[in-house]
Amino acid sequence: MFDVYYSTGGGSLVYGGSDVWVNKWLKEIAPKLTYPSKLLIHRTKPEKFDVKFDTDVEVIWQSDNPIEFERYINDSRRINILHGYYTPHKLISENREKIHSNIVHVSLDLSLHAGFVLDLPRLMHFASSKEWESEVLKWAKHKVWIGVEDTPLHKKFDLINIPNCYEFQRNKDIVMNDTIGFAARMETRKAPHFLLNHKSMAFTDIFDVGEWEKKLKIEFKDTKIFQFKYQFLKNFLERDDWGISHSAHLNEPFGYSIFEAVDYGKLPILPHNWCDDIEYPFRATTKEEFDKCVNEIKKLNKEQRHHLLILLRNELKRYDNTEEWVEKYLRIYNE
Repeated sequence: MFDVYYSTGGGSLVYGGSDVWVNKWLKEIAPKLTYPSKLLIHRTKPEKFDVKFDTDVEVIWQSDNPIEFERYINDSRRINILHGYYTPHKLISENREKIHSNIVHVSLDLSLHAGFVLDLPRLMHFASSKEWESEVLKWAKHKVWIGVEDTPLHKKFDLINIPNCYEFQRNKDIVMNDTIGFAARMETRKAPHFLLNHKSMAFTDIFDVGEWEKKLKIEFKDTKIFQFKYQFLKNFLERDDWGISHSAHLNEPFGYSIFEAVDYGKLPILPHNWCDDIEYPFRATTKEEFDKCVNEIKKLNKEQRHHLLILLRNELKRYDNTEEWVEKYLRIYNE
């Protein structure tokens, strides 16, 4: 017998925060599991890209052998969903009684609502089903939320709050530059259109930029675009030609990109409802608020910006707690 840990990505194949989380799980938690385990990746394995996993856990891709992949799920003792799809999948529904845990990386209620809050005519969102999200949560014995604030799901389900963790390693001094940086996906709640009419640079998917321009009839003419490749993320963060971070992402669950910006010396503009117990002057939910924050930051000298950065960084170090994070998950997996 063995336990299955089910994911849609991980290893050197990183598209977003959930993949970063899976890699953290592989590094910190997987070596401490007490029951035989297998990591099942429900995705087509890239042909032109060799995905590497730094783990001793056996990794099985669905595309390598779909029949064997299904057999592993059917024969497992338990299924632990590290990151699942947001639309129905038969393999999960047919094995619902085995679902021991489900990690929730985003609240679809809040994510889908972002387009209305931002008053965008078209929703730029991944395929998703709120009904499926609820179904999987009903089936899971342990339901874990990774974010820093409660969601509408907390009123419907008994969620365990285990916020992600981030290790501050760079602790770079303030970068004194008024250019705005954006290191995130081009989905609705990330509000990339806040960059319009600002000198800026974005580390994201060039194709998605084109989709925004086409569907919303806008043009990121003042934004220099860098094609996203995760292995070059630190290079983008290390640049000293941008010093303000567009981190005003609506309903951000945890926000690795926010922590990274602060770690690398960028002064961020935050959303109102993210770590709102922290007193911080630059928060925005609308383009108008964002523009005002940019103008106010530009008035600050280096000493003032440094002071705000250090205060914020010190507050966020409450999430620099890897050992505690690991222990909470091991109570679930090794019970």
